[in-house]
Amino acid sequence: MTSENRTTFAVIDLETGGLKPAEHPILQVAVVLCNVIGRHMEIEHSWSSMVRLVPPWASIGAQHVHHISRRRLIFAPTLTQVMRRLHQSCEDRTIVAHNLAFDWSFLVAAHHTTGVPLPDGEHLCTLRRSRALDPQRAQTHRLADLCARYDVTLTDAHDALADATATAQVLPHLLRAQADG
Repeated sequence: MTSENRTTFAVIDLETGGLKPAEHPILQVAVVLCNVIGRHMEIEHSWSSMVRLVPPWASIGAQHVHHISRRRLIFAPTLTQVMRRLHQSCEDRTIVAHNLAFDWSFLVAAHHTTGVPLPDGEHLCTLRRSRALDPQRAQTHRLADLCARYDVTLTDAHDALADATATAQVLPHLLRAQADG
């Protein structure tokens, strides 16, 4: 994880068919593998996958938010395949997400369904980190607001890869603010 001021991260984001992990499916998973070296961040690799619906008629939730159509999910990899890739990608890295508790709860449910181990790295939530830097709650801490605050471009919000990439780009700003604070 850390060597010579270098920290490796796996920034994850999910799009889901609702808010309840036991009832709603994961529709999309994205991972951005990045390294922070001192005050510099470099993206090493990123990937995203839709997740096949089982059953195929399961609810896909608020399409007006995530813009994922049922057609994009029909021939997607299975949840087991995506969870295996996620586990392999995140090996020995700090797991990061914006509102990690939400995404992690869906990953725990997916683990119980598939039996695929969860990534076992340390956890860092950019939402919690941002709130900790603002104890008076003078600012908002949505991902879009953090992107605006730190001059990070967020294109296609609520696409898992776009959100994970934006979170990765916000991360060094939050780490720097914590170190300077």
